Amino acid sequence: MKSQFEVYLRLKPTSNVSNGMQYQIDHKRIQVILPRHVKFGMMNNARDNLDFNFTQIFDQKSGQEEVFRQVSIPVIKNFMEGYNGTIFAYGQTGSGKTYTMSGAETWQLRGIIPRVLSHVYDEIEKRSAKYEFNTYISFMEIYNENAYDLLEKRHLELPMEQWNKISLYEDDQNYIHLKNLSVHECSNEQEGIDLLMMGNFIRQVSSTPMNQSSSRSHCIFTITLEGHERGTETCFTSKLHLVDLAGSERISKSQVEGNLLNEAKHINLSLTYLEQVIIALNEKNKGRSHIPYRNSLMTTLLKDSLGGNCKTVMVATISSENDNIEETLSTLRFAQRVGQLENEIRKNEKVDLEAVVKRLEQEKLVLIRELEQYQRSGPPTKSQSNSLIQSGKNSKIDIKNVSEKVEMYLNERIQTLDIKSVEEAQICFEAMKDLYNSRMKEYVTELTFISEKLQKYDEILTKNKVVFQKSRRRIVSPKQIFINDMIHHTPDCQKDIDYFQFFIIIYCQYCQNDIDYFQSYIRY
Repeated sequence: MKSQFEVYLRLKPTSNVSNGMQYQIDHKRIQVILPRHVKFGMMNNARDNLDFNFTQIFDQKSGQEEVFRQVSIPVIKNFMEGYNGTIFAYGQTGSGKTYTMSGAETWQLRGIIPRVLSHVYDEIEKRSAKYEFNTYISFMEIYNENAYDLLEKRHLELPMEQWNKISLYEDDQNYIHLKNLSVHECSNEQEGIDLLMMGNFIRQVSSTPMNQSSSRSHCIFTITLEGHERGTETCFTSKLHLVDLAGSERISKSQVEGNLLNEAKHINLSLTYLEQVIIALNEKNKGRSHIPYRNSLMTTLLKDSLGGNCKTVMVATISSENDNIEETLSTLRFAQRVGQLENEIRKNEKVDLEAVVKRLEQEKLVLIRELEQYQRSGPPTKSQSNSLIQSGKNSKIDIKNVSEKVEMYLNERIQTLDIKSVEEAQICFEAMKDLYNSRMKEYVTELTFISEKLQKYDEILTKNKVVFQKSRRRIVSPKQIFINDMIHHTPDCQKDIDYFQFFIIIYCQYCQNDIDYFQSYIRY
């Protein structure tokens, strides 16, 4: 399914109205009126105005809730259904990117990220009757082309030089794997907000002439959702990246030095590589094959968001002052190029192998019960068979485990059975009945075998008695007659010497004086 990039524009309010940029907003279009002023000793005789189109434009009066509703809700809806999503803010330093994404100090002015967390957990609660969900959160920053985990508690105490850097690995299927990035399972909104606040506290922020609280790193807040539809064997895993990019700045204007200068160079360079990737993606339809994702760490991490399986939304933030007109036009042009991109998105759905194994185990037990019932009383009726199958599908109790406990109880290896529900009690009775029937079957088989042996030896003894009576006139002892007959029949009875001894004793009621002789002979 094709998904066009959506690009929104947000204007930062200005306190200097006299120096405000001249512009006009017409629904989804903004027209920037260029000032005619002397620059580099030349008059500006170029076009008087420039037009830029957006999905939607938020003027200076737009609030945080309005921005969240328009930008985030469609992405969250797809995210909850198994599609990847990305929302990122882009603009010059001090234009309101962090304010848009994270918000201000008060809860009423919170930004997109905390509002997304709230909305995601609200959606989870609404869908809990149909789905089972697990949520995981990670938070990282890219500072001077090195990635760090913002949810590592040791980073609160250690200097940055001792932090573990996040390493990237790419497998044979071109999937990116991250080492030294922690992933935290969150069961509610408050846990997610706490992680966000901890990460924002650790994130690198400095004061510059352009911005008193300037983010000096790109940060990526990721929510991973695992969903399993109840009663089915399918599940999905989707990711939502919320990205706050550091702002570009003109060093000639900001006049930063030292460490701030080094940070600005890395920020501007990574944003330049981002623009190169966007240009290359736009030229893909013209036959360009190579996309330079690997030029920077940020574009490598956002590879899937920019040109893969992801619904991507961009919020461009601009200053509305004339002093920043050049940076504003640069942001607007970049936004137009991003708006021309589209991704091929698909639902990240797969078969839950664990659920399949459980179902097959339950079906196996149902078939075993049907077979035993057939052996006892003939084939089950259609209603009985359907009842057994339905009970196997609806049951979430580990039948195998319960059966093992019942067997241990009957063998007096445990003293009590822990029954938690009526359904489990019914399974216990079924297991007891199955064990009883199984053992009775073994007993019947054994008794049948013994009966056959008894009948056989009874025939032998009767025959020997007749022979003895006919040969009483001979000088041959009954003992010798029996032994000769035993020797004749012994090859048929080698498997069970105990039976020989047992029946010898029965016969020797007629010859009590020589029991030891017969037993020693048979042992021999």
